[in-house]
Amino acid sequence: MKKRVFIFLLYFLYAQNANALCDKNEIQIDISAPSPSVIYDTMHSRRDFRNLTSSKVSPNTLGLTTATIQVGMKGETFVQPEGKWVCIGLKSIHFTLGYQSLKVYIDKKYSKDSCNYKVIKEHEDYHVAVFQQALTFFRPDIEKELREAVKNLRPEYAYTSARAKQIMHKQFHQIQERIKPLLDHINRKIAEKNYSIDTPESYRETTKLCPKW
Repeated sequence: MKKRVFIFLLYFLYAQNANALCDKNEIQIDISAPSPSVIYDTMHSRRDFRNLTSSKVSPNTLGLTTATIQVGMKGETFVQPEGKWVCIGLKSIHFTLGYQSLKVYIDKKYSKDSCNYKVIKEHEDYHVAVFQQALTFFRPDIEKELREAVKNLRPEYAYTSARAKQIMHKQFHQIQERIKPLLDHINRKIAEKNYSIDTPESYRETTKLCPKW
């Protein structure tokens, strides 16, 4: 056991020394926030709504808007030969901020030309606005956090292609872990705002707008 520990420590020190030979490079950052098209889905009944989201859904819900703010990442690697190994790291990284999908579900029992459909759609469009405005409002905070996450990354030495992939996976994971608390905070704020729109009072007011439900 002692021999294994000694070999591990020797390898660890060797790895640290090799990493020290890797020059720090400036990582180019590109950030975009495309606005997704809003999809209106009328293929589901209100009974299906609970299975379409992880959030709680009231049995009285006539419409549902779903989206989760996300960060997509795509990187280009930096490779620098150093003797028997290479230094590898991120050369550039492109971040995409936004929603994978922004979908509005309206109970399929209502036709698109009905009063009910129009009233439900108008209500759900308030939720759509909440999602869209959140991305605009929090974008500076997200960009700042992403730049801070990338700032601490530097190339590491790799002696096999498997090790190179491991390094890239680790660096992407570090960025994801750094940004996750902020994204969780933003999604909670979005949920709170949406809950404030879906009050019993607003539901009663909505159902008064059409004679039959």
